[in-house]
This record gives sequence, C-alpha cells and structure tokens, in this order.
Amino acid sequence: MNQKNAGQDPKERDGIHLGRFHAVTVALFAALALILLISSYHMGKSYTRMTEAVEDNFTAQQAAANMQAASDFLTAEARTFIATGETEHVEKFFEEMNVTRRRERAVEDISSILDSPPSYAYLSAAMDSSNELLEIECYAMRLAAESYGCEAAEMPEMLRAVALEDADLHLPAEEQRDKALNLVFDETYRSYKDLVSENVSMSVEILMDEMRTQQKESLEQLLRQIRQEVLLVIVMLLMAVLLVLSTVKLVTKPMQNYISHIRRDEMLPEEGASELRFLARTYNQVREQNLRHGEQLRYDATHDALTGVFNRSVFEKLRTRCEGRDNAFLIVDIDRFKQINDQYGHDVGDRALCYVAALLQESFRAEDYICRIGGDEFVVIMVHTDSSLSELVESKIRRINERLKTPTDGLPPISLSVGVAFGNRENPSGDIFKDADTALYRTKSVRQGGCEFY
Repeated sequence: MNQKNAGQDPKERDGIHLGRFHAVTVALFAALALILLISSYHMGKSYTRMTEAVEDNFTAQQAAANMQAASDFLTAEARTFIATGETEHVEKFFEEMNVTRRRERAVEDISSILDSPPSYAYLSAAMDSSNELLEIECYAMRLAAESYGCEAAEMPEMLRAVALEDADLHLPAEEQRDKALNLVFDETYRSYKDLVSENVSMSVEILMDEMRTQQKESLEQLLRQIRQEVLLVIVMLLMAVLLVLSTVKLVTKPMQNYISHIRRDEMLPEEGASELRFLARTYNQVREQNLRHGEQLRYDATHDALTGVFNRSVFEKLRTRCEGRDNAFLIVDIDRFKQINDQYGHDVGDRALCYVAALLQESFRAEDYICRIGGDEFVVIMVHTDSSLSELVESKIRRINERLKTPTDGLPPISLSVGVAFGNRENPSGDIFKDADTALYRTKSVRQGGCEFY
C-alpha cells in the first residue's frame, strides 16, 4: 500500500463498489426501458427497419472499400517484392489472396445483404479487373523471383506454378527485373487499376443513393413518432452519458493504467472502483512476494550457500561451455584443511573457506568465474586467457598465499595448492579440467602452497 493512501479513511480508500453502482444503474435503466417499451413500440419497429437498412448499406460500402483496399494491397506487395526481392512480401501477397480474401468476401457480402443488381454488377466488374491484375502480378513476381535466384522451396506453390515464357526465362537477371517492374507499372496495368477504382466508386455511389432513399423514407415516419419521445430519449441519453463517464472513471482508465504498469513491470496504483483497488493491492502483494522469492531461488540455485561463489552445478555448465576455448582452468585446494577442521573446529574451517573465496574473487577479474566444487576445493575459470599469462597467474597465487600466512579474524595460517591448465596447452592428455587436476596432483606432491602448470 503506498504512502499516499496510508492516511486515508478505509471507506474513502476503498472507493465506490462497482457491484452496487451497477445494480442501481441497471434498476434505473430497467424502469426507463419499461416506460419506453410501452410508449415506443411502434417507433421501435420503424427504427429497426431503418437500422437494418443502414447497417446493410454500411456493410456493403465497407465491402466495396475492402475490394479497393485489397487490390491496392496486392499491388503494393507485388511491386515491393519485385523492387527489393524480399520474400516476406510474397507471403503477404498470397496470404491476402488465399487466406484473407477481402475481394471475394466483398462480393459475397454485397450479394447476400443487398438487392442491388447495379451495385453488385460494378463490384463484380471490379473483381474481374482485379483478377486480370493478379495474373500480371503473379507473372511479374515469378519473373522477379527468377531474377533474384529464389529457390523453388522459398516460393508459394501458386507462384511456382506460373510458367515463364522462354524469352523471359533466358533474359539476364537485371533485364528480368526491369521487365517485371515494367509489367506492374505499364499502361495496361494502370488501365486495369483504373477500372478497379472506377467500378468500386460507381458501386459505392449507387449504394449511397439507395441508402439516402431508404433513410429519407424511414426518417419521415420516425420523426412523427420521435416528437412524442424526445423527453424520454433525452433522459436516457443523460443516463447513458453518466454511465459512460462513470465507467471510464471507475473501470476503463484504471484498467488502462494497470495494463501500462504491468507491461512496465511496476506496482499498480490503487484507483477506480473498490474491486479494482482490491485487485491492485493483491497484485502488488503477490508481485513483491514473487520478486523476493524469485531472486532468492535464482541465487540459491547458482551460488554456494557458505561462500557465495558459484556452486558445482554452475561449474558443470561452464566446464562444457569453456572447454577448447582460450580459457584457463585453475583447481585450487586448501592444504591440510581436514586438520584445520579437526584442530580448530568446523566453524573456523567455514570461515577459512569464506576467506579463501573472498581472496579469489578479489584477486581475479570480474569476468572470471569462481566456483566451489567440493569441501575445500575451488575452481577458477579465467576467460580469454592463454599460456602467455602463466607468470601473471603464478603471481596471483603467490600473493594470495602470502596473505593466507597471516590471516585476519583469528584464522590459522593456511595455504593453497593450485593446478593450472590452459586451453592452448601442449600435449593435452585429457580435457582441460583433468589436465588441471593432474597439475594439482603434481603440486601437492612436490610443494604444497605452490602452483604447477600442465
């Protein structure tokens, strides 16, 4: 809960209950609707007829507009592909042609809802002209695809089925593209485009004339009845406006605000109706809990609980990923660690492990990986490193051991034995980790508290 709301009265903070508000609103509308139903029965019938006529004509106009839009879309996609060779425009072209099918649906819509042979005839003529354009566009795209060297598998089946003329097939690629562009820009193509536009315009003009005639007849009848219902309509309009404004304030704006905050992964503000405020509070609580739990789970899954460095599971992933690259593996073992545990206790041993982990993190780069893979065993993976840096690696280990001779916080003196293997090592006998382990064995055998290279 934010600070702004913390000092408010609970009832004020909860806001208006949406359920109660809707119940009152529905009751008022029901009462008004009953009055309107009794007094407006005949007007309703006339209004219904006019509404249906207007909707049918609107749908028909939209269908005509879709015919024009679809034809222009196909032209644009065909021209763009021919000019650029980008196959996504071919996919959009055939998706419109075979899936969206706005042109065919426009003809079907007009034929199903309107008894208007002239309008239908003009739209059908536009469809025929558009089909002529399709043939030209498909041939031009097929020719362009040939010029761009598109593989057959990249082209839709309908485009592959287009047969090119022998003369076009043997043209140089540049001439093929020029001809393809000319096909979709020449006078013949433009004349078909003009026919599509003219027929669609005539279809729309006829539809508009029919709509005006139907509206005039219906309105003349409705005006006689509406005069008796003006007062009721005004009241209902005011109630509708009030409902819309209230809904926007209580629901729509808060929901839009919630969506914006959720997309930005932010806390939700408590606003709007009581139900939405409760939803925001609940969401914020769950979000905070999930963030805390998620961060902890991610950390626990990848880090050693005692020392805070990466754990063995992370090391196993890094081991595979870093094998064979310009990396170095350092296996670090604390000398006589069991004796420390036995002599000073496991609490001191744990603090010694943490101290060693801290020195390793301090001594190596931030981009290097420090992992604890066993009780007293660590691995350092140095990235972008080769054997030319062996002296640097040895000096790092030497400085760490010098500090471990005089540790702080009452820890006993300890030392590290280290085995190192570089990715570019000579005569590798196994993977880089195994070779580093071999070097560690040699260190432990020769001189503990030192560093050996494979």
